Amino acid sequence: MRILLLLFRTSRWDAIIGILAGTATGMATSGFAWVLQATIAGHGDNWGWHAVAFASCWLIYGAGAVLADNRITRVAQRAVRELRLSFSRQILAVPLPLLEREQSRIFPVLIEDVAAISRAAERLPSAISGLFTVIGCFVLLTIISWPLAIACLGLGAIASAGYVIPLQRFQRHLAIWRMDWDGVNRLLDALVRGHKELLLDDRKRAVFFDRHLEPICRRQEVEITRASTWETLVRRWGELLLLLGIGLLLFTLPLHGWATYEQFGRFLFIALFLLAPLGNLVGFTTYLSRVTLAMNRASQIGVMLGRESSETASALTRVPPQSATALPFKLHEVTYRHSRDDEAPFDLGPVSLEFDRPEIVFICGGNGSGKTTLLKLICGLYPPAHGDLVSDGNVISPSTLAAHRRHFSVIFSDFFLFDGLIGYEDAVPATAARLLHEVHLGNQVSIDVTGAFSSTKLSQGQRKRLALVAALLEDKPVYVFDEWAADQDPEFRRWFYEHILPDLRAQGKLVIAITHDDAFYPRADRIVRLSEGRILSDTRQDARN
Repeated sequence: MRILLLLFRTSRWDAIIGILAGTATGMATSGFAWVLQATIAGHGDNWGWHAVAFASCWLIYGAGAVLADNRITRVAQRAVRELRLSFSRQILAVPLPLLEREQSRIFPVLIEDVAAISRAAERLPSAISGLFTVIGCFVLLTIISWPLAIACLGLGAIASAGYVIPLQRFQRHLAIWRMDWDGVNRLLDALVRGHKELLLDDRKRAVFFDRHLEPICRRQEVEITRASTWETLVRRWGELLLLLGIGLLLFTLPLHGWATYEQFGRFLFIALFLLAPLGNLVGFTTYLSRVTLAMNRASQIGVMLGRESSETASALTRVPPQSATALPFKLHEVTYRHSRDDEAPFDLGPVSLEFDRPEIVFICGGNGSGKTTLLKLICGLYPPAHGDLVSDGNVISPSTLAAHRRHFSVIFSDFFLFDGLIGYEDAVPATAARLLHEVHLGNQVSIDVTGAFSSTKLSQGQRKRLALVAALLEDKPVYVFDEWAADQDPEFRRWFYEHILPDLRAQGKLVIAITHDDAFYPRADRIVRLSEGRILSDTRQDARN
């Protein structure tokens, strides 16, 4: 059972104590049934011993229930924490192409699926208690009348066979609901991010809402209602079959003669004790179905909830400076196929390029020519389909890829601006203040002693300039810019090409920049032109300083 393995991996002793306490609770519940029926059947004989037994069961039940809930809740919440951290580590280890394809499904897994596992873990004590209550009561039934116990066992087997159908229906509708949940999250994200565009166009707004968002929400309503209906039947199945079995035995008792009415009365008393525990036990299977679905959804995006690979374990490993691969580096006959479900495949290459420092390299080409894909190959973010990434004569392998990536400070066109200097909090304050002043952000943003930015609520051009400040403070040997100047006014565009890039080269850096600003092409030492995934030219020139 996956949920038990997960809890044992998280905290073995807490899980064991919780399970044992749940077991004790179940045995105490069946003990109540034994004491009560024995006292009634004995007409008060040995009431003293029965009172002691009742009090003992009461104490065991109370202590066991509290202890089981406490321990299992503790280990469940710890498991949720570890799941989220494990998931985050695995996300860092997932190849970028896979993450780009599956990004809309990540948050539902991180939030909904992890929560489903947590809810199942929290129901575990009552399920364990229910299991051992059923076992204990069945032993008592066997003592009272073994033919009745065998009849109950036969009815239980028939009930189990019939129980499979509603469980499968529940699982099917739940899976459809969960699949649609990814679509709902994607549309809600579009609703927020595309808010301006939707406000400007009433037709677009109406179609988005009426043809996209509303239908999937209605379908979710239908599927979760159907799933809930079958789930209710599953949870009540044990109780319904128990009551049906009682009725069948009661009204056929004169026919089969297996037991007296007195024995049946004692049997009925104990059977009624089973209603709630049996419901908890059978109902727990719906939570197990949710856990299975959650883990399957997670595995589809390349992660395994509760399990980590060696690549995941190394995702947060810091690369020692001495292990960093050396420049120069080159791409040798590298190819890459870029494809998504909603797009035609795009082939890049074969590409052979060499890079060394200090120099400024401009990569030019039309839209869709493969410039950004080439940058991601250069940085080691995309794995080549064929060919090699070579550094200082050595092919870069998975074990040295992190060291290669460590060289690069990159600002992509769809960059993400963190709230501070993540990992570079010890940047010299005077240098940070000077750079903020140079980009005209000195009066709007400051960097405190923890490296946090005082504000990131800026225009897109200002956010790019703040990202540039953060990149310069990292002081990496290679700087990569994906159309950085596209959102800048003429003043900052000129400052970028005429001051920042030459300064980086003067510091011994390698600069690789995607640009369409042909007026500044003379500032480059080298211009690489792409078209439809192929290199048209790789031209060196004397850069104009």
